[in-house]
Formats: sequence, structure tokens, C-alpha cells
Amino acid sequence: MEDIRLVRPEEHAAAAKLADLVFRDADHKSMGDAYPNAFSPSLSQSYGVFVDGDIVSFVGFVPAVIRIGEAELNVYSIGAVCTHPDYRGKGYISIILDRIREHALKAEAPVILVSGSRSLYLRFGCRVFGDATSFVIDRQAADKLTGEAQLAGAKLRPMAETDWFRLKRLAEKREVRYEMSVWDIASLIHAAPTASNGKLDHRVWVAERDGQAEAFAVISVPGAVKPKGSPALIEWAGDPALAAALIAHGATEGGVESIRAVVPRQEAAFAETLRQAGCASSEGKLSGTAAVIDSRMLLKQLAPYLNSVYSGAYGKLRFDMAGPDTYIVEADGRVLELSCDSFVKLVFDRGGAEEAAGGETPDSLRTLFPIPFPYTAGLNYV
Repeated sequence: MEDIRLVRPEEHAAAAKLADLVFRDADHKSMGDAYPNAFSPSLSQSYGVFVDGDIVSFVGFVPAVIRIGEAELNVYSIGAVCTHPDYRGKGYISIILDRIREHALKAEAPVILVSGSRSLYLRFGCRVFGDATSFVIDRQAADKLTGEAQLAGAKLRPMAETDWFRLKRLAEKREVRYEMSVWDIASLIHAAPTASNGKLDHRVWVAERDGQAEAFAVISVPGAVKPKGSPALIEWAGDPALAAALIAHGATEGGVESIRAVVPRQEAAFAETLRQAGCASSEGKLSGTAAVIDSRMLLKQLAPYLNSVYSGAYGKLRFDMAGPDTYIVEADGRVLELSCDSFVKLVFDRGGAEEAAGGETPDSLRTLFPIPFPYTAGLNYV
């Protein structure tokens, strides 16, 4: 007998074992430990397919609040998607995705983020999105960044057990961020979701000046087992120059020759610091894909941010849905009918407003979009 439903609290351990069977080997951290929110008996948001009482398919489904200026955007993230090898080809994940869409709508979450870009997710409405620049900090750039910070009187040190409030304070100063409590930060640093995929460990560094913590950085570097992935920046906050120095210093202390940092479009000062240090760069997108499942709800939740950028903007715009893959945008009296591709580009991508308008772009669209968005493969990666 098949049963497709939310995973119950007592079933999450079995779900984690299934995910480990599909994704992990003996040297990997268990998926249950690396993705505590996806396998959380407390949240109980993830879905599974059960055959005769045994879980055979699983979709991790994790809620989060993203702060964009004065706006709070409700999102869900999908990850740890897996099916037992003996039960593949039955369309279980597609059925779960339909349930997930309804779940997110009832929860008033207009955006769903997915860690992958399979055709299955594209049919669901997901698209690659956002603008980001990928930098490589090599030893030469690392020496320059570290030296400049030390000349400026900064002390670069490993995180101490008494730093949790400092990390939270710095994180909350970011205009664009995932909302995280002290417990969230600590849990996700310990879990190392992105890092664990590549058999890497987290290291946390703090920059102090005049006795005050002014930046922190979480990086992934090789640990006790042979790594499968490459060192990378996971999360940072605070003074951009000091954060860049922490990444460089942490990489050097971790014995790596280079480390990658993906920088979203709005983090211009951080990107410029890395450019000035001579870091090689390439343009790309944020990690994974995004689906907008309710454009009206999205516009309503973004209203505080939009009005702070362009006074009265919310009253000048209308978003609507003419179907699951057709979006209506009314701006400055002009009505546009957009495909899923065009709408996601309008909201998240540089040049998306001009492409969507296909001619003279309404002032409100040009001024307000794309919206800034946090890095999706940091601590909150699912």
C-alpha cells in the first residue's frame, strides 16, 4: 500500500538513512546531521512516500524568512530529494512536488528554492536566477588581503565559545539575509550542510579592532578525511575588507592554495575588495533554482522594500497569475503577459526588466527590479 504524506516525527531517522543510502559513503557526514532542518521532527515539513509502512522516497522541505531591506519574504527550500533504487521511475517525486506547491501556498510562501536544476524541477516552474560573481582568492591575493587588514589594526582570530552574540549582531546588520537566531547560526555551523557534501569542515574566523568584533567568516576547508570538494566561502558578515581578510587568512591557515567566494550582486563593496586584491573572477548565477508560485503574494510581501526604494511603488504595480506558467505584470499603466522564464528574470536578474518589457521599460520596473537576494548555498543551503 502506498501512502504519500508529511513525514512523522518518529520517521525522520528512517528518512535520513534513505538519504544516506542515495547520497553518502562511509566518509560522509550523515544527511540527518548535515541537514537538521530537512530531517527535523520539530518542523515536520518534509514529505515522503511510504510503501507498506517503509519510506521509499523523500523530499526535504524547509521554511525560512529572507529579509530584503524592510521586507520579510517567506520561502521554502527543497533538498535531499531521493528515492530508493528499487522504487525509481514511478513518478513519486512529481506527486510530492504537487503536494509541496499546495503546502507552500497555504503557508503563504510565494517562492520555492531548489538546490538542483533537473528537468523535473524545470517542469515545476524552477529557473536559474540571480546575479553573482565567483572569485578565486589565491595565495598572492590572500597575502595582500591579510596584510592590509593587519596594517589597519585588525586582529584575525578563530571564533571563541563566547562569540555567538557577536556573530548574530553582525549577521543582523546585513540588509539582505536569511533571518537566523543564535541557535540557527550555531546549529548550521555545526551541521555544515554545503561543506559536508564535499567532505569538508567548517572553520569560523572573527576580525577584531579596538576590542570590537567587526566581521566574521565561515569557510569550508579539508579536515580529517580526503576531500571531495573545493574550499569555499560559506557565510560572512560585517566589514567587507575585514571579512575578505578573514577568508584569506582562514584559507592560508587551513593549508589550501586557493578558496572560492561567490558574491551576490548587492554585495558590491565586498566584490570590489576582492577585485582590488587581484582575485580572478567570473560572472554567474546564484546556486540552484527558484520558482515563484504566487506572484500576487510575492508582490505583497516585497511591498515594504519596494516602497523604500521607490515611494508609492506598490500602488503602481500589479502582479497576477493567468495560469501556472503565465504571469501578468501591470506597471505604470502597461500590462505585460510573461512566461515563467521572463518573470523570474524580471524579478531576480540584471536586465530582466528590459527583456520583459520588450521595448520601452516602465520606470517602476526599471527602478525596482531585480530585487537583491542572499547567497543560497551558504549556511541555509538545503
